[in-house]
Amino acid sequence: MQSPAEFIPLFEENGFITKLDQFVWDKVCSDMKEWDEKGFPQIAVSVNVSRADIYNADLAGILKETVKKYGLPAARLHLEITESAYTENPKQIIDMVSLLRDIGFVIEMDDFGSGYSSLNMLNEMPIDILKLDMKFIRSETAKPNSQGILQFIIDLARWMHLDVVAEGVETAEQLERLRQIGCDYVQGYYFARPMPCEEFKALLEEYSSTAGNGRKEE
Repeated sequence: MQSPAEFIPLFEENGFITKLDQFVWDKVCSDMKEWDEKGFPQIAVSVNVSRADIYNADLAGILKETVKKYGLPAARLHLEITESAYTENPKQIIDMVSLLRDIGFVIEMDDFGSGYSSLNMLNEMPIDILKLDMKFIRSETAKPNSQGILQFIIDLARWMHLDVVAEGVETAEQLERLRQIGCDYVQGYYFARPMPCEEFKALLEEYSSTAGNGRKEE
């Protein structure tokens, strides 16, 4: 396993990142189609959309054809756009993201709180899900409730009808704090580390058989 920090900057520099992204989108849709055919729960999967992709005039068409190729609704593919991308060319980003949402894709603002955030930007961008940066979560959950802004961000997202995902959850204490303040979803090493697709498919299979026996999973 290699950290994305090892290869993403290189691929962004040499332009290969767009080919990598398109390969990943196609592979994800192919896997979801396979899981559907096996009768697994019809989950959505989040994929990255890099800054270079945003400036591709064919982006909406490429994504639309990818889900169509596998007979999937666009809403099954969640598109993660990093917070920093929104600061470079706001109008172009807004126009492209609006088009993608009109097609039916779910838009996630990734890494919110990593240093570029502004409430004005959050208000202008057409998104569905706010993903809170791992370092932001780590910092905020270490503070007393009265001293952090995490509750404010959660309340603001709720007022804007956005779901919230907390990234990088590693401890039971962090999970409990996020549960108390009403965070919708969490992800991180506390639950699982990155894994090969076959291992994840085994988890889906196990969940599917357990649910089929009438047992509820938490």
